[in-house]
Amino acid sequence: MKSSHSTHKEEAPLIGKMVRPVLIGAVVGAACCLLLLLLFAAVMAAKDIPQGAVTPMAVVAAAAGSFVGGFVAARIAKMKGILFGAACGLLLYLVVMVAGYAVLKDIRGIYALVKLAIMLGCGAVGGILGVNTRKK
Repeated sequence: MKSSHSTHKEEAPLIGKMVRPVLIGAVVGAACCLLLLLLFAAVMAAKDIPQGAVTPMAVVAAAAGSFVGGFVAARIAKMKGILFGAACGLLLYLVVMVAGYAVLKDIRGIYALVKLAIMLGCGAVGGILGVNTRKK
């Protein structure tokens, strides 16, 4: 009986320790995503870029935001980079999907799953690199 109680005590602090790094990482990741989207919008306004490039550009921006967010979250946490990075990627995915649904009123199934996989993967890789990169 004592072991299950100690497991609960060990899990609770991890969840508490995850909130701050993941939220900070998500904010930094969202800012990175927003900056890339603004850059892509400026490029599209200046150049004749086909409409079909919009979706790949949005996915690249979301992936980069997840990577940076996961990196930042893991740097703050200093442990479990894959977990912190993936959590940050998931939070960013939820934010992106809610924002997308609010604007477009539509979520395409396979596109949503692909975006989820990309954002989770990029967040996890960012987290792995964030926890394993040494400060200079």
